Amino acid sequence: MSNQDNSWNKDTIQDKNNSRNKDDSRNKDDTQDKDNSQDNSRNQDRLTTRRGFLWGASTAFISLGAFSAAGCRSNHTAGSDSAGSDYAAKSNTVADTDPSSWWHKDGGFITHDTVDTRQLAQGIIHARIDGSWREFKVIELPDRFVDWSLRVRESRLGRMLRFGGMDPRDLAGSHNACVATYGGPRRDSAVSLNTAYKGMGFAVHAGQIAETTRKINEERLRIERDSRNDPGKELRAKVKFLADFYSDASIFDRTKQVSLELFASPDFQTHTFLNMMANPIASASFLAFPTFEIRAVPQLLHPKNPGLSRQEKDMIAYTNAVHDFIHNGLGNRMVCVYHVVELYDDTPNDMCRGKRIA
Repeated sequence: MSNQDNSWNKDTIQDKNNSRNKDDSRNKDDTQDKDNSQDNSRNQDRLTTRRGFLWGASTAFISLGAFSAAGCRSNHTAGSDSAGSDYAAKSNTVADTDPSSWWHKDGGFITHDTVDTRQLAQGIIHARIDGSWREFKVIELPDRFVDWSLRVRESRLGRMLRFGGMDPRDLAGSHNACVATYGGPRRDSAVSLNTAYKGMGFAVHAGQIAETTRKINEERLRIERDSRNDPGKELRAKVKFLADFYSDASIFDRTKQVSLELFASPDFQTHTFLNMMANPIASASFLAFPTFEIRAVPQLLHPKNPGLSRQEKDMIAYTNAVHDFIHNGLGNRMVCVYHVVELYDDTPNDMCRGKRIA
């Protein structure tokens, strides 16, 4: 957590959108990109079996054609600078930042000091964006998004049963988002802008998260014990559990999505990690029809950080448990919590056209 003062400047900066006349041309580009992506996706006829992909390649995110992250058509966020922050004395130029300085030498962990969640219970989150502290109101994802996301997940589980594994075309949809970030130190490029596909999903409400995690881990161990040497039986049992899990939308916290940051370490920092640490703002676009785009403040939680709250530790355990239920894993990896601040409908038609819906 940041040591930033609690005396926030409440002046709201309203960005006036002067780009409406460019919407039509941008939407034509978006439509073409998605058409190309869907054509490429349909050409992938080979189904990957449980052994080849589902269980054995937990971090495989296949590029889906000419998909591009949706551009910023408008900016409705409110922000405020904060005098007194201990970051105010730091340079706004992050290109020369040494990422190794983010890692604590005595424990090999990071603290995400450019995100402040101390007012999250009041629906407010602060983040240091482009060198200045800004205040964002956290929103709940509406029924339209939640119903779509859960429906697509349930359909995907049904196809897994029919095919005996995962169809690579199902990498599109509500599970994998193309996450766009910018503003971090440039590791090996002249620009910081980056997109990466991230598997993400819902977290349950804080009051249920510890018990839900326990149930997921116990069920995984039971299924794997009872179906030893029978991959088909294991697949059927795990799919049934997940189908039941996603059938009750009321258990999920609509203010966030969660994911794992699998590859960042003291020896290697991913582009996403660099950008989020220095400039924690992100756009997550889902390749589907309808086409939703979440804009969020990403918060990185490292499991070795001794300063984590009980709730943050529970979030790490839960996110790892859900991932490892299907993909297997070590169960103790860095987590990214996407605190949702805006939602757009980028579906390429005359009714939507990048309209903000939450």
